[in-house]
Amino acid sequence: MKRILVPVDYSDPSRAVLQFAAEVAHRLGGDLTVVHVWECMPHAPPDLTVKGRDGKVRKLADVIRENAENEMKQFLAGAALPEGLRVTTRVEGGDAAKCILGDLDSGDFDLLVMGTHGRGGVKHVVLGSVAEKIVRSSRVPVITVPARALGS
Repeated sequence: MKRILVPVDYSDPSRAVLQFAAEVAHRLGGDLTVVHVWECMPHAPPDLTVKGRDGKVRKLADVIRENAENEMKQFLAGAALPEGLRVTTRVEGGDAAKCILGDLDSGDFDLLVMGTHGRGGVKHVVLGSVAEKIVRSSRVPVITVPARALGS
């Protein structure tokens, strides 16, 4: 298990999952790919444009992607990753579960490490669970780390 994928949402629990995944990758002598999946407003037209502070008109999806990439840089800058660990990053747009499963189906990864919010009962039925969808459909082993295990 040398190629490890870890999805993040830039939250504090997500940072703790990243630290855990980095330690796993380091101990296994593996590489880590950190991915953030952003979802543009699902009912917005794909060519929706916005006017930026600089007065330029750009596609909303491009603005969101640029912001997500900047946030990824800041997120990783605040992480204490093991020295020598090879880390690559990526931001993707779309449905989180579908994007992550697509990444896993590509054959590029041997393991997924992801956090869970530990919702149950009515919240789980109403909100669904990205982690549950992925665990049920993943073709690679998945380590799920509940937020409560990380002190979050």
